[in-house]
Amino acid sequence: MWAGLSPAIALALALALALAVAWAKELKPTAAPIFTGRPFVVAWDVPTQDCGPRLKVPLDREESAFDVRASPNEGFVNQNITIFYRERLGPFPHFDAQGGPVHGGVPQNDSVLRAHLAALPERLRHYIRQPEPAGLAVIDWEDWRPVWVRNWQDKDVYRQRSRQLVASRHPDWPPERVAKQAQYEFEFGAREFMLRTLRAAKRFRPRHLWGFYLFPDCYNHDYAQNWATYTGRCPDVEVSRNDQLAWLWAESTALFPSVYLEEALASTPHVRNFVSFRVQEALRVARTHHAGHALPVYVFTRPTYTRSLTGLSQMDLISTIGESAALGAAGVVIWGDAGFTTSMVSELQGPPARRRCGDR
Repeated sequence: MWAGLSPAIALALALALALAVAWAKELKPTAAPIFTGRPFVVAWDVPTQDCGPRLKVPLDREESAFDVRASPNEGFVNQNITIFYRERLGPFPHFDAQGGPVHGGVPQNDSVLRAHLAALPERLRHYIRQPEPAGLAVIDWEDWRPVWVRNWQDKDVYRQRSRQLVASRHPDWPPERVAKQAQYEFEFGAREFMLRTLRAAKRFRPRHLWGFYLFPDCYNHDYAQNWATYTGRCPDVEVSRNDQLAWLWAESTALFPSVYLEEALASTPHVRNFVSFRVQEALRVARTHHAGHALPVYVFTRPTYTRSLTGLSQMDLISTIGESAALGAAGVVIWGDAGFTTSMVSELQGPPARRRCGDR
């Protein structure tokens, strides 16, 4: 099944699956795999199709090492993995890089939601043209978060704008009342936007597994501030906030957490802790908030460190792919963007290009 994978990945998967079998009896049953004969899926979602025509190097053999192959690029449709970025499903409220509102900016806008839902069937029909075979459908909305308090740093604009809208309607209200009402309206609007999108998508393509990228998250990035004492544990407050999203987990049919690694973590003992607790939190949510069976968890990882073209070390491949399998995830999605492929093409030619473009 994994012929062609690097020895490090193959070893990691073999060890991980042995542990997974030993633990299986203790876990809540998970939905049956949608990819027949694949209890743990290794998916390649990187636009390496560019390598073939640009380098004159066919990659069919290399890519066949993966259970599932897809491309996140716009022109590719009807794939086993479909990622719906910001406006692929219809108008999406957000603020642009200059701080300007797009489609109203904030999700508590009924007219934008109506326009979004009206456009959704046509968008779904474009990207997933046939109801069969089943696949993964991942909604990737990263501009705002449905839990009010999690919109920190550059996302604070969503809280500011929400307070401004309430204050404009109620200029006589004190700031505390404005803030409370703004939080209610924002969280209600975000919930409606996400839930109604999921429900409509599932009605249209019920065989696909639907969920949101980066959900759940556990915000255990405090290694930079606490390197010597870092444990990787998810803060209790973030676990509690994930429980506030029970409405989202109940409507989702899969979870898609991320274990992308910053280069500061490369080949350190912290990697395993960072990954392990993120995957464990996703599995906890999958078991706790879905009736009948646990949701399948597909973990997103990258072939390189974030904001870098340096490939993951053997140790870190084991700590991401292997750890995810050992803990009981349904699979991993190895994701890369066009920048990754383009950089490889521009830097390398000949036999090394084959390795860098197709065998990460």
